[in-house]
Amino acid sequence: MKKYFLHICLSLFCSILYSQNDISLVQKDKSKFKISLKTNSASEESEEMQQTVEVKNFQTGKTQIITNIETSITGKPTHLEVNDYNFDGFTDFAAFHSDDGMGVYTIYQIFIFNPKTKNFYTLQFPTNFNPKCDMFCDVKVDKTKQTLSSSCRGGAKTHTDIWKFDPTKKLILSKTESY
Repeated sequence: MKKYFLHICLSLFCSILYSQNDISLVQKDKSKFKISLKTNSASEESEEMQQTVEVKNFQTGKTQIITNIETSITGKPTHLEVNDYNFDGFTDFAAFHSDDGMGVYTIYQIFIFNPKTKNFYTLQFPTNFNPKCDMFCDVKVDKTKQTLSSSCRGGAKTHTDIWKFDPTKKLILSKTESY
């Protein structure tokens, strides 16, 4: 029985870890959501494909539409993944795609769950700091240290910006490492 349970848990964990375009999740307050990445055909004004995320709240029956999804201009696919990006115990999600150059970076757009409104909002990249990376790239979550790291290259160096949340849940730059 333990092996069977472990197998189910590992399968579920791997399926969540592997990026998807449809994700179902249950928050710690028992609210249930289905998050779906939708690709819309190009409009007449723009030749670019546009993507939206639909977040269906099964508790309220309402659907949140997020329209500001960043997309690859070269057609690289966008995926979704879940994690607790702000370390509050609620599940957040990210949309990500490979960069449009050689595809060496994964560019993230992170959405944080607000338990009061039961909606997700975009985690804004802070402009009042001086990070080495100008966007969230190759994001790593360290639950022990409660940090997000974003890594990029500049010239011959690799830079890693370490982000933390202050007591008011505002994102701040903790430090930058270059090597």
